[in-house]
Amino acid sequence: MKAVRYHSPGSPDVLSFEDAPVPEPRAGEVLVRVKACGVNRIDIWARSGRYNTALPHTLGTDVAGEVVVSNDRAVMPGSNVLVYPVLSDGTCAYCRRGAPNLCLSRGFVGVATDGGYAEFVKVPAKNLIPSEKVDPNVAATLPVNYGTAWSGLASRARVGPDDTVLVWGAAGGLGNAAVQVAKYLGAKVIAAVGDDAKSSFVKSTGADHVVNNRTEDLAERVRSFTGGLGASVVFDHVGGDTWGKSIECLARGGRMVTLGLTSGAKSDVDVRRVYSDQLSIIGTYGQSKGDIEHVLELVAEGKLKPSIYKELPLSSARDAHEIIESRGIQGKILLLP
Repeated sequence: MKAVRYHSPGSPDVLSFEDAPVPEPRAGEVLVRVKACGVNRIDIWARSGRYNTALPHTLGTDVAGEVVVSNDRAVMPGSNVLVYPVLSDGTCAYCRRGAPNLCLSRGFVGVATDGGYAEFVKVPAKNLIPSEKVDPNVAATLPVNYGTAWSGLASRARVGPDDTVLVWGAAGGLGNAAVQVAKYLGAKVIAAVGDDAKSSFVKSTGADHVVNNRTEDLAERVRSFTGGLGASVVFDHVGGDTWGKSIECLARGGRMVTLGLTSGAKSDVDVRRVYSDQLSIIGTYGQSKGDIEHVLELVAEGKLKPSIYKELPLSSARDAHEIIESRGIQGKILLLP
């Protein structure tokens, strides 16, 4: 089969479109013919060497496709499926209570194992989600971005119509998913972008207000939109560089959903504001299978509409990574084997 692999970590240049063995599924596993695979920031981090992956390695966490070989009686070949990306042992205390994304030995398809930058991928049968109602190209936009946005905003922060949600990086795959999820939940949405050219895009996907956080005072603008109070929820997937500003933008009693460290893992924060204004810091990691099933159904019903920025052939994985690293993305990039 054809696959995109790297034999040592590094820049996008290490990605090689090459022949690779077709995976052989073991008991309890299935072989999926990949129809579409989403490209994510986690792919960039893995390729760059942040994670200790086996080499050569095939990236790809967001996988939609068709089962071609099944070593599990519950799964029939020919089924159209979406892959739940969180790998878990199924036996620890967190798995037993239905939270595999907290598993003591958790990992991700495409990081802990080879992923969907290939014509075929093998995954545990328990990680399959039926997706007959949704086009594979659309389904492949959902697990990491929409599943995580739903986990953070709906499952964890309990966002509702009384909330105003500030979303960082609102034009990218995850940020734009958060804009749409927050809007679906009834909230008002303030979108932070680093480029004025992205304003019309985020407004078209649900943002009520847009702020250029590079040229404007974000906290001042957020207060101007909220009667001087601030946002009741901030969705921060950027990390160290934005934590302090996120807290500054929060209203009293507000919640910060934190889930990424693109800009680093260290931040100077005035702790007094956290306790004196009774702020809540809500961490979210990955997503539950139920989170993905929920957004999949909403997409099937037309209530969420993922934005696909580019559909590229698998051989153009290097180009996809360069686009993401240039921060020029508006929506999701897909690779099509």
